[in-house]
Amino acid sequence: MNSIPCDIVILPTPELTKEAIASSIRLEQYGTLFILQNDTYVPHVSLYMTQLKISSLAKAKELLADIATRTSTLSLVATDYSQTEGYIDADYLRTNEIAHLQMRVIDAINPIRDGMREKDKTRMLAATGKVRENLKKYGYRGVGELFRPHMTLTRFDDSKAIDTGTLSEPSQFSGQFIKLGLFEMGDNGTCVRKIAEFKLEGKVYV
Repeated sequence: MNSIPCDIVILPTPELTKEAIASSIRLEQYGTLFILQNDTYVPHVSLYMTQLKISSLAKAKELLADIATRTSTLSLVATDYSQTEGYIDADYLRTNEIAHLQMRVIDAINPIRDGMREKDKTRMLAATGKVRENLKKYGYRGVGELFRPHMTLTRFDDSKAIDTGTLSEPSQFSGQFIKLGLFEMGDNGTCVRKIAEFKLEGKVYV
């Protein structure tokens, strides 16, 4: 294996991490494929899902470390829940700050990516319009206007949907995101192994 699927993410404060894990555990009663944890299935908001060669990870870490030193902590507002294909997500407003950070990450990492993740190769077969354009250019569909910042709480094992009115207000997931992370991706878009993380410690990046 000389290439792995990776997820470049922002990571919340310990307090928000704890809240996300507790909420994920409460959803386990419905039958889930995973629940969030501190070490695997880490709570996060994805910026760029991509494929990287093992030999490129050092360069990726160097690029992300530079971005983190120039980027301030992000404050995100959770506005709603969404459910698709069994996933239950807390959705965030797409602010200029997170949109610009996503593009800085993609512009830095896209030149060293190793083709596409297998799932995106499959999506490419039926993709049209902006989805196809993004897949061809970035190897990832959720870029620019298709970027939907969200935190996945779990995925139900039979793709069921639940009444989100039984959950706490999505605003419980509003808060600060304080680190940029590089993770190996597992099934269901999970962050299963931390490769590196970098504190967001700069002023607002222009």
